[in-house]
Amino acid sequence: MKDESAFLQPTNAATPGAEEPPVAHLPLYRPGTRVVYQGQYCTVGHVVISRSELLVHLQEPGVSVTADKVQLSPTRILLQRS
Repeated sequence: MKDESAFLQPTNAATPGAEEPPVAHLPLYRPGTRVVYQGQYCTVGHVVISRSELLVHLQEPGVSVTADKVQLSPTRILLQRS
């Protein structure tokens, strides 16, 4: 599995004096998301979470693969409740 510890660290890109909530940048797998698998764009059908891995089912090839085999740009996620 890839080392994703850099994504999990909260970051504050705020200027001095401005209060911004902490954020994390993580890939967000959900139905309808476009990902790259083996150099081709595919659509996520559904996601399966088990104890040992995260599987992403891709609609076009009709296969389930582990999440570390697909490429997806990270999404900015707020770590503070509103």
